[in-house]
Amino acid sequence: MVKFLLLSLLAAQAAPASAPAVPPDGAAPSAEEERKRLEERIAKELGPDAQAFPGATLNPAPAAGADAQAAPARGGIPVGRLLLIPDIAVVVDGALGFTNLRPDQQVPAALVLPQHRLEPLLQEVELAFQATVDPYVRGDVFLTFSSEGVEVEEAYLTTLSLPWGLQVKAGKIYSPFGRTGQLHRHQWTFVEQPLSMQRLEGAEGLGGAGGDVAWLAPLPWFAELHLAYQATAPGFAGDVTQLTGVARLVQYVELSEGATLGVGLSWATFQSELPDQWKNLAGADLYLKLRDPASRAYWVLQGEVYGRQLAAQVLGEGRWGGYGQVVWRVDRQWDVGVRYDHAPAEGAAGPGTQQTWTAHAGYSPSEFFRVRLDPSLVQLPRGVTGFQVLASFEFTLGVHGAHPF
Repeated sequence: MVKFLLLSLLAAQAAPASAPAVPPDGAAPSAEEERKRLEERIAKELGPDAQAFPGATLNPAPAAGADAQAAPARGGIPVGRLLLIPDIAVVVDGALGFTNLRPDQQVPAALVLPQHRLEPLLQEVELAFQATVDPYVRGDVFLTFSSEGVEVEEAYLTTLSLPWGLQVKAGKIYSPFGRTGQLHRHQWTFVEQPLSMQRLEGAEGLGGAGGDVAWLAPLPWFAELHLAYQATAPGFAGDVTQLTGVARLVQYVELSEGATLGVGLSWATFQSELPDQWKNLAGADLYLKLRDPASRAYWVLQGEVYGRQLAAQVLGEGRWGGYGQVVWRVDRQWDVGVRYDHAPAEGAAGPGTQQTWTAHAGYSPSEFFRVRLDPSLVQLPRGVTGFQVLASFEFTLGVHGAHPF
């Protein structure tokens, strides 16, 4: 509101000096009257300590004989105070879910549905604050609200002016491991993340307090190397954290005007102290985007594979899994896709492999609202077959800056 009022006032100040005469009663106010009205509203928004506008008094003039220092300062437009206000956004994700699988056949998973019941879900409310702190760093804070409580999803500073292609990110961050695990919920194409990523990397990716140093290589194509050191809780460990070193190399090559290829390799090593703790995690990801330069239509082919080793295992005994998906953006509003997921089966469903085929249809009437429908066919070990469907809605309020691609 303050920013809008300030822009309106600046527009009024830019009006020609030769304002028309005061119109008769009932007519629109003159430019001078509109300017004074805007000054009064801005003064109310900014409070009693704000600086005055040029030629204006935001606070009442002191009474005769009062201390002259009590008069408000003149000559400074409070743009600086307005620039300190960060971009603020709220992203709301809700859904309806149904499955014919028992809860013990679904775990471990980020979302466990009751059997044979249509369940309303408020999956997440994300509150984002983003702003440039000074010419050297910017700050991003993302809070999430869910039925489990409030959590700091990410909160970090990012450098803006380091030499030699370097950039440092520090705070609570998602680890630079893989592609899907670094995305926030509202960036997901499908309603839920692949189960292979959840069980072999983390419920919503790998992350925690620490720092990430990125180096953009001086090459004709995009090539970036990440080295991170964090305290992470891999898988579904919850509060059990392990000191973790992460490395990732990602490259994007423009094959043609309408084709882009991305390839990434990731590795994480953990300071395991018990036999059942994680020791090593490897990953590889592929991203291919084919678009029509004359429209908003495009195809995206994407896939990732993961391999995990526990402290008590030799390298050949580790578990592996992955997914592959194809998404067709039909036009500005519609997108459809399909995903195959190959994940290790655990809990009552295991041991063995769980395979999931998921179809996707999404409709976005605008950039700030979308609905999705994702039915899934689930094949568990020992010939058990299940069905799950998620219908999701999502909307955004406020200004939300871009996330990493």
